[in-house]
Amino acid sequence: MRLFILLFGILQGCASRTKIGFYPANSMCMDSLFANMNYSGCKSVMVEKDMYGISKIYCENTHSENKSNSSWRRKEFYAIAFGTAMPNDVKPICTDPFIILTSKEK
Repeated sequence: MRLFILLFGILQGCASRTKIGFYPANSMCMDSLFANMNYSGCKSVMVEKDMYGISKIYCENTHSENKSNSSWRRKEFYAIAFGTAMPNDVKPICTDPFIILTSKEK
């Protein structure tokens, strides 16, 4: 029994404690985008919506201790509603029943 308690205590200390702080958007593409931006060190995400069904999403502030040059922090992403024309200078990276998620360099 003591061995079990000792082993359980050791394994608990090795468990990953990463928590993602975001609220689900009911879109697989948006949720994965926010999760990857958070994991790459993005402290705040800016979402700019226009009246044509396109939302521009990018990392506004980053954690200073995380110096990686991740594409999740470096690129701009666009959530395009179905039925909306897709701009020529973007590359689609994800689609779900609600949007087409695209990206381009800043």
